[in-house]
Amino acid sequence: MGRTAGSGFTLIELMIVVVIIGILAAMAIPKFNDVAESTKKNACRANMRTIASQEVIYFARSGVYTANKATLGLEDVTCPSGAPANITLAVGPMGGIAAQSFSVTCTNAAPGSHGNINNGVASWIDHTN
Repeated sequence: MGRTAGSGFTLIELMIVVVIIGILAAMAIPKFNDVAESTKKNACRANMRTIASQEVIYFARSGVYTANKATLGLEDVTCPSGAPANITLAVGPMGGIAAQSFSVTCTNAAPGSHGNINNGVASWIDHTN
C-alpha cells in the first residue's frame, strides 16, 4: 500500500502541468480585468444617475438647477476608476433662462466612455470599444 520507488511524477509531467496552468491563467487574467473595468464603469454610471436624480429634486424645490454637488449633498460622489476620479455637474441656459438645463459627465474616463446624462436623459454609448 505504500509508495514504491519510481512511482512519482516525472519532471516532464510536472512541466506539462505548469505549462497548462500558465495557459489557463493567461486566458483568465484579461477576462478578470475586463470584468473589473466594467464594474467600475457601471458604478460610475450609478453615481451619475444619483447626481441627476438629486438635481431633478433640487430643481423641483428651487426652480433652478445647481452646478455644485455640495449643494446636493453629493460632494463625495466620484468615479471609482481612479484619480482624479471626478464626476462633473454643469448647468446651462435653456430657452433663454439661466440654470434651466444640466449635464452630468465623468471627467476621469476617456471621453464618452462612461457616458453622460443631459437633462435627465442618459447616454451610455461607449466610444472606447
